[in-house]
Amino acid sequence: MFSYKHRVRYYETDKMGVAHHSSFVYWFENARVEFLRDLGIDYKDIENAGYNLAVVEINGRFLKPVFYDELISIKVKASRFDGKYAKFDYYVFNEKSETVVKGCTKHFVVDRELKRVKLPDVFLNKIKEKLQERE
Repeated sequence: MFSYKHRVRYYETDKMGVAHHSSFVYWFENARVEFLRDLGIDYKDIENAGYNLAVVEINGRFLKPVFYDELISIKVKASRFDGKYAKFDYYVFNEKSETVVKGCTKHFVVDRELKRVKLPDVFLNKIKEKLQERE
């Protein structure tokens, strides 16, 4: 699993000083993009080639609150990546290493016209190769 660190900013919290649930959408995306970069795939290159990973579903189970200025760790893994569909799982930990959120995002690969397509093998093979190396 890839780990992404983030310090909770003041504007990411609500009136109670707790990280707002909407912030996790951004944090999941940041972790996912950095995870792909760590695999040797720059998301910008995927976009420049005319493809995107369109989010079609996002889920989160909030177990404990996260507070302003807390350093969290988001662990992400690709539980499925077949070239047309991807599923990423996220585990968010607080500074005490307690699991505070479990989530996932599901994606379709789309072209510039937002039609579902298969990611070209140049990207897919690299991703699959790197994921297998990590198992």
